[in-house]
Amino acid sequence: MNRLKNSFGLYATLLIAAFLNCGLLELELEQTPTKTRMQGLWEVVEAYDEDGNSILEKINYPATFFQFQSDNNIISSAGPMIMMLVYGNSKYTSIASKIDQTFNYASADIFTNGEWFIEGGVTERFTLEMKLEGLPGQKSLTTLLDLLGITKDYLDVTIYHKFKNVYVEFDNFSDNTEMTWEFDNSTTAVYNKKDNYGDYVLWNGFPVDRFSHCKFVFRKHAGSLKDAVVAAAKAQ
Repeated sequence: MNRLKNSFGLYATLLIAAFLNCGLLELELEQTPTKTRMQGLWEVVEAYDEDGNSILEKINYPATFFQFQSDNNIISSAGPMIMMLVYGNSKYTSIASKIDQTFNYASADIFTNGEWFIEGGVTERFTLEMKLEGLPGQKSLTTLLDLLGITKDYLDVTIYHKFKNVYVEFDNFSDNTEMTWEFDNSTTAVYNKKDNYGDYVLWNGFPVDRFSHCKFVFRKHAGSLKDAVVAAAKAQ
């Protein structure tokens, strides 16, 4: 009987310790600044439009990665994802046959760049700014915009797409390896080009209130962006 009691006591102690450790880990993750948690290489593993339909296959060429750096810079293979956000599912579908030619990341060491901005501490919102210039250059993006019906007056060299107040959350039980974004009703957009002084000038080629209210689920990824993209292309 004493042996049974001792075994039960040891089991209870271990169980309590496990719960306490999980609680401490969750508390530590919750107190870690959101900017710190977002840094690193992430892969989009789920993507949904505003109706809840999966759009992952539509944006992966061959896969969608974001490399968040501590100096607020972004390197990504997210050109198709950004075009889907800006121009919407229906318009994006109409140019899908040209997307893979424009954003062929696996065959060129050129990526879609941008910046991200976030306040200190723990927060649920951040700002994403991605610039589209096409790959390998201006002509590719110009072709896509022309197919979308963007007039020649707005076929600029580089367009900076800024989304403010994008919702971000983490699954604390995934040990900081799963992140979710939502472009919701609190998110606003502004699109710019730059003048000869490098100052922002509003780009009015497409209405800013028509961006897609999408949801994206990310998983933390090891290694470099280039290696991840090449591996994804080989796996197809």
